[in-house]
Amino acid sequence: MEKIIVIGGGAGGLELVTRLGDTLGKSNQAEITLIDQNSYHLWKPLLHELATGVLDEQVDNIYYAAQGQQHHFLFKQGSLLNINRDDKHLFITDMNGQDIIVDYDILVIAIGSVANDFGTPGVKEHCIYLDDQNSAIKLRETLIAKFSSFCSIIDTTPEEDKIHIAIVGGGATGVELASELPSMVETFGVCGRNKMCSDLLAITVIEATDRILPSLPESTAKGVSETLQKRGIRILTNTMITKAESDGFYTKDGDIIKADMMIWTAGIKAPDFLKNIGGLESSRSNQLVVKPTLQTTRDDSIFAIGDCTYAMQDNGRPAPPTAQAAHHMAQTCADNIDRLLKKKPLKSFKYHDRGTIISLHDTAQGVMTISGNYQIGIKGRLALLGHRLLYRMHQICLLGIVKTWRFARASKVMHKTKSSAIFTNRNSTDRK
Repeated sequence: MEKIIVIGGGAGGLELVTRLGDTLGKSNQAEITLIDQNSYHLWKPLLHELATGVLDEQVDNIYYAAQGQQHHFLFKQGSLLNINRDDKHLFITDMNGQDIIVDYDILVIAIGSVANDFGTPGVKEHCIYLDDQNSAIKLRETLIAKFSSFCSIIDTTPEEDKIHIAIVGGGATGVELASELPSMVETFGVCGRNKMCSDLLAITVIEATDRILPSLPESTAKGVSETLQKRGIRILTNTMITKAESDGFYTKDGDIIKADMMIWTAGIKAPDFLKNIGGLESSRSNQLVVKPTLQTTRDDSIFAIGDCTYAMQDNGRPAPPTAQAAHHMAQTCADNIDRLLKKKPLKSFKYHDRGTIISLHDTAQGVMTISGNYQIGIKGRLALLGHRLLYRMHQICLLGIVKTWRFARASKVMHKTKSSAIFTNRNSTDRK
C-alpha cells in the first residue's frame, strides 16, 4: 500500500488529506498521514478575529485526530526537520522532543508561511507577529494585558490618554486587524472597565507602498482607507521602516512612530528551514519551486501546495499566497496524486482569481471576478456575507454541509457571549 504523507494542516493541507482520505484511504488504495506541529486547525484568514476575541477557537477549531478518524487518514503531531530523498525518509521531531523517521512514497509539503521582517533590526525583539493560532492568542492576551494596565494608569495619571498601536503592513491581515481593534476595546469597556472606549486607541497602519491593499483595485483600496479613517485609524503610506525599538518604529525619513504595541504583518515567506531542504529548489522567500503539476522541480514524488509554494503562472507571476490559491492547489494535487498512482497523465495547476473581500468588523469591501477576468466591486452587508460564505465553503470541504450548518449555528449562539467571557474572566483574574 502506498504511503502518502502530507506535512501541514492549513487550508490546503487539511483539505487535501480529507479528499485523499475519502477516496484513496477509504478504499485502502493508500495510507494517508497528516503531520502538523499543532493538534488542531483554524482557517488562517480568521486569525485577526481570534486575536481580537471575535472568534471562539473552542467552537471553530477542527482537531486533526478527530477529522482523521472520520475521513480515513492518520495524524501524527510533530515538526519536519529534514528529508532524505534517496531513501524516502522524513526526519520528524515529535511532541516529546524525540527525533523519529517516517517513510513515504509520495510526500506533499503544505507548511504555509510566516511573517517576513526583511531583516529589519529590532522587529523580532519588539514586534508581535500574526502567523498562526498560537501567535494570535498571544496577541490577544497582550492586548488585554495592555488594556488592563492602561486602566490603572488613567486612574492615577489622567494625562496618559491613549494606547498607541502601530501595525506595519497594509495588506489584508493588517487592515482587518486594525478594523477589529476599536470594537475589541469597546467590548473590554462594557465588561467592567467603564473607562475604556475606542477613543482611547490611537491605531496607525504603516505601508511601504503608495497605498494600502496594493493587490486590489485602487478604487477598492480607497474605499477601505476611507472606512478606516472614519473610525479614527491613521494610515501612513510610502513609509519605510528601518528599525524597531522599545519606543516605536523608526522610518527611512528619520521620523519616529511612537507605539505602546507594535504588530508586524508586512510580507510573508516560507519558513527558513525549507530553504533547499532535501536539495529541493527554493525561491528567494524559501518557497519550494514546483512544476505546473505541483511536483517539485527536482523530485516528482514530492509535491508542494499553499503559501510555501512557488508556482509560476502563464501571466509570468507566481500564484499568490492566499487561502483561495491553497484551496485550488489542494484540488489539483489530489487529482494528480490519484493520477500518479494510476499512471495517468497529470493535470497542470491554473490559478483563477475569484476575487478578494476585506472584512471591516461590521461591513466589508472587495472585488468579485465574473465572466472570465471581469471584476466588479462589492461592499456593505452583501460583501460581509460573501466573506463569511468563503469560510463556510472551506468548512463544507472539510465537514460536509450538515456539520457545517451545525458549526454555523453553534458559532451564532456563542458569538453573543464569547467576547464577554474572554474579557470578564481576565478582569476577574486581574482583581484577585
